[in-house]
Amino acid sequence: MKFSSVACCSAVLLILSSFAGAQDGKRSSNLSNCLQLSESCEHSKLKPREAVAVAASEHERDLRDCKNGWSCDESKLTASETRDVAEAARKHNVSDCLDGDSSCDETKLTAAELVANADAARKRNFLHCKEGWDCDATRLSPSEIAAVNVAAHERLVDGCRAGWECDVSQLSNAEIKAVAAAALQRNLVSCMSGWGGRDRTSCDHSKLTAPEAVAVARAEYDLNLSDCKYGWESCDESKLKQRDVAEVTRFRHQANYSACMQGENICDPAELTPTEAKRVSTIPRAPSLTNGTP
Repeated sequence: MKFSSVACCSAVLLILSSFAGAQDGKRSSNLSNCLQLSESCEHSKLKPREAVAVAASEHERDLRDCKNGWSCDESKLTASETRDVAEAARKHNVSDCLDGDSSCDETKLTAAELVANADAARKRNFLHCKEGWDCDATRLSPSEIAAVNVAAHERLVDGCRAGWECDVSQLSNAEIKAVAAAALQRNLVSCMSGWGGRDRTSCDHSKLTAPEAVAVARAEYDLNLSDCKYGWESCDESKLKQRDVAEVTRFRHQANYSACMQGENICDPAELTPTEAKRVSTIPRAPSLTNGTP
């Protein structure tokens, strides 16, 4: 009986200890949530010292939000913090003005800041004009106008070389030759890559030199051979050489056999040899294929 009482007391203590541990865990988790300013924080469960630490954390967030110009409660700030927030707001405004932000309030700038802001606006306008954006050309100096015209001409030349619609009459003889050479190079790339080899729209064979025509013919043949091997609709078997017809047949047969072995739906059991069909039938998923069902 005495042993049973001791065992009972031990069990109770163990339960109480486990309960206390669980409570400590919950309290610690709640404190962590509060310090992280989580909405799940339960202030009523904080100890006095914990509440002080949480309040300090909340105040720091409020101060930070005020300095960043975000929504905050300035009534909770000290006089010193209020001055710091005002200075931060002033610096934000100066930065907005220099960046050309619409939130800029020039009435809050000092004389020196107004001068710097005007200079920044002038440089920004010049950059916009130079890069072809909306700008006020009347505010440009003679040297800036010259630089803007040079940049505009360079964009024109680049557009012509890239094949965009352009006014060739504004180009020099040297630039016209460079644009023509670029057009020939683009045509060669189109022909070699097959962009014009299939639909005949982007490759102009008449513009190819004799060596280029030979290289393009070979590239187009290789492209068609590849199309035929993979069974693409663009394949024109009438253009294949006899030795390549056999190669295409072997390639397609091997691809079909591989598909059947892997259980792919593109498998055509009718194309398998008896030996291949037997091998395929040994694969658990193969019966449905050999029966011709997807």
